[in-house]
Amino acid sequence: MKKKLKKNEKRRLKILKTIDRLKNKITAKEKKLSNINVKIADIEKKVAEKKARKLAKKQASESLSLNN
Repeated sequence: MKKKLKKNEKRRLKILKTIDRLKNKITAKEKKLSNINVKIADIEKKVAEKKARKLAKKQASESLSLNN
């Protein structure tokens, strides 16, 4: 009986270790994804700023040509 209990305890510990390992992997992947999302947001921000500057420049040049 004791031997069976020890075996079950070992199996339970092994399963718990595996679960912890998988949780750590998931956490690491989530961190990586959040870093990628931050980079994507930064790039999108830069692109939007560039478009806004280009549009403002175009409107300014149009208003100058209308005034002349």
